[in-house]
Amino acid sequence: MAEFIDRYDDFARYLSENQFLVVGNDHLGHGNSVAAVEDRGYFSKGNGKQHVIEDIKKLHDLIKIDYPHLPYFLMGHSMGSFIVRNFLQQYGDTIDGAILMGTSGPKPELNFILSPLTLLNKISPKTRNPLVDKLAFGSFSSYFEETGSDFNWLSKNQQNVAWYEEHPQTGFIFTNNGFLTLFTLLNDGTKKGWATTIPTELPILVISGDQDPVGGMGKGVRKVFHELEDAQFTDITLCTYPELRHEILMEDSYLLVYQDLLNWLNRHL
Repeated sequence: MAEFIDRYDDFARYLSENQFLVVGNDHLGHGNSVAAVEDRGYFSKGNGKQHVIEDIKKLHDLIKIDYPHLPYFLMGHSMGSFIVRNFLQQYGDTIDGAILMGTSGPKPELNFILSPLTLLNKISPKTRNPLVDKLAFGSFSSYFEETGSDFNWLSKNQQNVAWYEEHPQTGFIFTNNGFLTLFTLLNDGTKKGWATTIPTELPILVISGDQDPVGGMGKGVRKVFHELEDAQFTDITLCTYPELRHEILMEDSYLLVYQDLLNWLNRHL
């Protein structure tokens, strides 16, 4: 959330150099999907969750027209991982593997916000909500010793943190509509039995930094993996990195993560 697809250009080029076709999109309210600054962090009227999922499906369908015989792997990071989990519940039989990066287990402490957000979305959908932003993410920086940034939880790489803070297309506060969509995706993607409608033969990689507060410092990530185990998935992999935080593709040791992702993809061709 609060970023854009071009941040992953280096990783996309790495995969391309290793013979993979890479495609991606800016989610609604992000990057080049936004016509005006005030629309950043705003998804859509109506069912924002479903609109985001259908965007992912539309991109899939377009690529399959030109490359019908290529296997299709779907990767989602952070908010994107919850989008992928919702996508898999509906369209899991259309792809060949999924990567859940920087994901987490359920966040029941956020449930009390949903009802007020539903009302606020009706009254003022494009109003930014710093209170909800602080409730959702305000404690994350307290896990780490570095001071001076509310985004130190993103990365050990302080250059990456500074870049994220300074770029106009990253780090913005979501609107009421954005937070309602985010928490709906999170709840529906992590609720009890979330994996039961996904084909159990689908290969899934769960990958995260072990010091990522989004994933409960590793606990929530392992919970996701065990939920897939309990659902009798036949090809699941858990990969965590000691000392790495939320944005494992932006850390100083990013090449190790790149290689692990490439190896997993190659094993599943």
